Amino acid sequence: MDQQRRFTLRRWLRALSAGEIRDASRLAPRRSAILLLLAVAAFLAVDFFASTGGPLSTYFVPLLLASAVTALFLLILVLASLGALWMRLRHGEVGSQLAARLVLIIGLLSFTPAAIIFAFSWQYLDQGVDSWFSSAVQSALDQALDVARTGVDRYRNNTLAAAENISQALVGESDNSTVTTVIQLRDQYHLASVTLFGSDNRIIATSSESLSITPRLPRRELLSMAGGRPAAIIEPESGGRLVVKALVPVLSPQLGQGNRILYVEQPIPQQLTSAADAVQVAYTRYHQLLLMREPMKTAFQLSLGVALLLTVLAAIWIGLHLARRLTAPIARLAAGTQAVARGEFVPVLSVPSNDEMGVLLHSFNNMTRQLARAKQQAAAAQEQAEQRRLYLETLVNQLSSGILTFDGQGGLLEANGAAAQILQTPLPTGTDLDALRDGPLLAPFWETLGEWILHSRGEMQREIAIERPEGRQSLILHGARLHGEDGEGGGFVLVFDDVSTLVAAQRSAAWSEVARRLAHEIKNPLTPIQLSAERLRRKYLERLGTEGETLDRATRTIIHQVDALKVMVDAFSEYARQPQLQLRPVDLNMVIAEAVDLYRGQDTGVEIRAELAADLPPLLADANRLRQILNNLLRNALDALQGLGEGRGIIILRSRMAGDVEPKLLELSVVDNGPGFPPEILKRVFEPYVTSKVKGSGLGLAIVRRIVEEHGGTITADNEGVQGGARILIHFPLTDGAA
Repeated sequence: MDQQRRFTLRRWLRALSAGEIRDASRLAPRRSAILLLLAVAAFLAVDFFASTGGPLSTYFVPLLLASAVTALFLLILVLASLGALWMRLRHGEVGSQLAARLVLIIGLLSFTPAAIIFAFSWQYLDQGVDSWFSSAVQSALDQALDVARTGVDRYRNNTLAAAENISQALVGESDNSTVTTVIQLRDQYHLASVTLFGSDNRIIATSSESLSITPRLPRRELLSMAGGRPAAIIEPESGGRLVVKALVPVLSPQLGQGNRILYVEQPIPQQLTSAADAVQVAYTRYHQLLLMREPMKTAFQLSLGVALLLTVLAAIWIGLHLARRLTAPIARLAAGTQAVARGEFVPVLSVPSNDEMGVLLHSFNNMTRQLARAKQQAAAAQEQAEQRRLYLETLVNQLSSGILTFDGQGGLLEANGAAAQILQTPLPTGTDLDALRDGPLLAPFWETLGEWILHSRGEMQREIAIERPEGRQSLILHGARLHGEDGEGGGFVLVFDDVSTLVAAQRSAAWSEVARRLAHEIKNPLTPIQLSAERLRRKYLERLGTEGETLDRATRTIIHQVDALKVMVDAFSEYARQPQLQLRPVDLNMVIAEAVDLYRGQDTGVEIRAELAADLPPLLADANRLRQILNNLLRNALDALQGLGEGRGIIILRSRMAGDVEPKLLELSVVDNGPGFPPEILKRVFEPYVTSKVKGSGLGLAIVRRIVEEHGGTITADNEGVQGGARILIHFPLTDGAA
């Protein structure tokens, strides 16, 4: 009875040991499995000598050598890891100091209690072995063994009964509805793991109190042993605990489908397992203790020494391993932080676990992603802002109005191309008003602008005039104050337009209306006056005889003045009317030659020359209006040369292409060697009723200007003629229609 009991329990314990080794080698990493094998080998040696009583010289020395070899191997691993840690410390790698402190602390914490336990265990083994032998030990061990076996069997039967109850509850339920039922029934029966398999080994439902995602599968030996019937066995697991594993078939809800299998695991309480183990060991070794008292002491003492060495080395190696696992994420985190500091948001750190360090790495990854997203959004916003700026800049540069923006201190921020073109001066950004005020021509403009900015006024609207050598330039200014984000003044913006052409057109229209009214009001009474004077002359001149001289002089004066007034009225009418141009391709040189020949034949006493460029393209113009231009200019030049004397006056008419400009321009100039234009009227010489002659209407050059502008050309006047004489310079644009 005792031998059979010892044999059964020994076989159960050996199965426990074998199962423990297999599970450790499968679940733990390779190095952890080596350490576990070393520990199991040391304690198996103790178990062997304590239970079998074999010869000491036969088994103990090989096991001791094996333990020494494994300890040496572990020592090599530890030294290699410590050397690597030392190199990391020398290179100053991130986390190396933390790893060194962690290894040191773990080594001290493991060695101190291990040494204390070793000392007390040594003393206990030396003094307490004899106390194991008493008359009541045999009876106590027998009763304890029965209690342990009964408790284990009852736990197995209870687990199998719970599995059968769950199987009955699952009969008829579909696969989709079994998940909730399995979870509820596992909680109800307080089982560790419940898994429902299909006939094709497919997992239908599972519930476990552990955090493992993959459910545990029954071994093939257990499936073969069950054979389609309810079965329950006890198998050892890692950590020295026993687990009841039960298999129960579950009927399928549909005909034609194979039965399902319910697999249940329930660990036996550690207290019961430990008690059974202790009872069996005490029972099997009791009868050997008297003979193996001293060998047992020696074996236990050597085993304790090996265990102490292995414990310390294993603790140090585990400390190194934990340090690597702890500092590796820190090193990656430090490298990622440095990359972020450089503006690189691309690296994403791997998250090896779900612990606090994993949460930290996950948070860092989220931060880098958010920073990268924010960087992309900022770049996109900057690109959009740049596109809007370029769009506004292009739009502003296309405006004909000048636009200037200033900061709160009067510094120029922006200026479009039209502003520099209207003011005829460069406008470099960043220049203050004091630097922009150089030059007397633009003084009215900058003074008006400076006064407005100085007093920080709101809106401003003003019209100013700038006197230039080519004439007066009229500008209309519109200014407004810009407000910053804080509501205070952020700067100023000025928009201005050159209205010189508009003002000139308005003035010309006004003068045309005046000329039309004058011509109408004066022309009506001229004819009756002239007819009345001629009638008086015919009727009374012969009757008065010698007394008719007074009448003769009076009537002649009236008639001559009426003729002069008619000439003036014709000039007024010519200026006021706007005849439709008859545009045809015209040879400008031919028109000039005709005018020169006409005035040469009048014996004016003035030399008139034509300097004409050859091969000029035809000009699309009204030939009669061109002749009118030349007639007016030649008459004005002849009038200006009357005071020089006979044969001293010179008039030169020139034609040529106006340089390499686009569009192409045809240039006509009339110069003389007279006194030139008086400075006081030079800028207004083309305005109506402006003249330096005693006689004349002052409309000749105004008419010339109107005709030139009707042809799309420009006209200027200066004193750059022969010997400081007057010069009239006209430019006509060439069009495709003239070719």
